[in-house]
Amino acid sequence: MITEVKLVTVAVADLARSRGFYENAFDYVCLGEGVAEGPEYEALWNMPPGLRGRVAVLGPRGATSGLLRLVEFDLPGERIWGDYSSPQDYGHYALNIRVPEIQSAITRIREHGGHGKASPTHWTVTPELSAWDSQSYDPDGVVVDVFQLEAAGGSPLADYDGRCSALQTVALHTSDARQSARFYAALGFRPLYDKVVEGMEGFFGLPEGTALHNINMAMPDNTAVGRIEIAQYVGFPGVSQRDRAVPPNLGILSASIETADLQATAELLHSIGAEPMSEAVEVAMPGEPGPVRAQTYYGPDGEALEFFARR
Repeated sequence: MITEVKLVTVAVADLARSRGFYENAFDYVCLGEGVAEGPEYEALWNMPPGLRGRVAVLGPRGATSGLLRLVEFDLPGERIWGDYSSPQDYGHYALNIRVPEIQSAITRIREHGGHGKASPTHWTVTPELSAWDSQSYDPDGVVVDVFQLEAAGGSPLADYDGRCSALQTVALHTSDARQSARFYAALGFRPLYDKVVEGMEGFFGLPEGTALHNINMAMPDNTAVGRIEIAQYVGFPGVSQRDRAVPPNLGILSASIETADLQATAELLHSIGAEPMSEAVEVAMPGEPGPVRAQTYYGPDGEALEFFARR
């Protein structure tokens, strides 16, 4: 069994500052703390030898998926995406969080150290689903996409407890949305929607005439959080950020997925052509009661995917 995205690892410059931002802007709480260091983590995360990271796992109280794993390394790094002047490039790009009311969410983001990127825009996803969507930056310049969802009864996303959600999706810019969707479908993800969006160039900061091919992939038994949002800017090609999305650089480093059988998952990944970043290693994972067995692979556009199994 392979699950939805359990954690998204984000490297930050100041752990206390970033914790304060997510705790105050989204009512997240700390669900685990620890360190990432030693040969095992160096292999798993493609870390330089001797680098050490302090870790805090955050999310809504009681959440077990779609969690945010913040890491402050003991050496400075550059922003993976720089000033986002090349938004067409490929890799993990944004954190998406559902909020009860868009304007108050934006106010809280700005009050607690974030700043705006794109004003709220209303767009229709499907006849049963529309959203007010807004993009902001967290204190390290990571794109945080907050949205107020309007879901008709019977929609997979209709159930909502009225709180700021865990990470509903991690957004992935890709060179070929269909190819990427086939890769994640092989892992068990299924499309919630598959849509080509036009007329949103101003919101996304794209050249005129660029369409967005958006495929939102979810595990069938948990559509609420931990999804993969695949985004291709049609007619506006980019390059992979694989070589920049490594410690101690700042931004989204990887998405972590749990599996009941790491060896079987490795065999599946090899069968679909995934390239391993590391051998399987045993590590203490903050937030988990005991050690886990983990291995990292690259997705189709060089995005790092960490698979782990509880011991």
